[in-house]
Amino acid sequence: MDDFSIVFIVGLLTFIAGIFSLKRENRLFGDSVNTTAKVVAYYEYTDYPNTITMYTMAVEYYHSDGRLIQAREQSSSNRQKYPVGTELKIAYSKEKPDLFILSGDNSRKIIMVGMIIVGLAMMTAIGVVALNS
Repeated sequence: MDDFSIVFIVGLLTFIAGIFSLKRENRLFGDSVNTTAKVVAYYEYTDYPNTITMYTMAVEYYHSDGRLIQAREQSSSNRQKYPVGTELKIAYSKEKPDLFILSGDNSRKIIMVGMIIVGLAMMTAIGVVALNS
């Protein structure tokens, strides 16, 4: 397999992964429930190879049926973003109530759209180069 094919396949896979991730995100949070959550803890770990300390926020909130949900954020950070005890506005998934995002946070969607754009750009660029060579 030549370099053109490899770059094209990587671009195609990036494009497809971006589309599937965006569709999943829209399915999970397209009709989410807004509520208030309280930061209750941070889980700390050291990133490989023991260079950066990472933190995953844990929150608790009440489901619309009254159940208390305790959930961890799906991403980590190199700092504790909010002090323990802070109340945050979140949106949780009706399909999976233990999945939440901060209200108004579109960073995950931006990354997925970026994947789609990068994949398309890779496929287009390699196609142009291949046609002109």
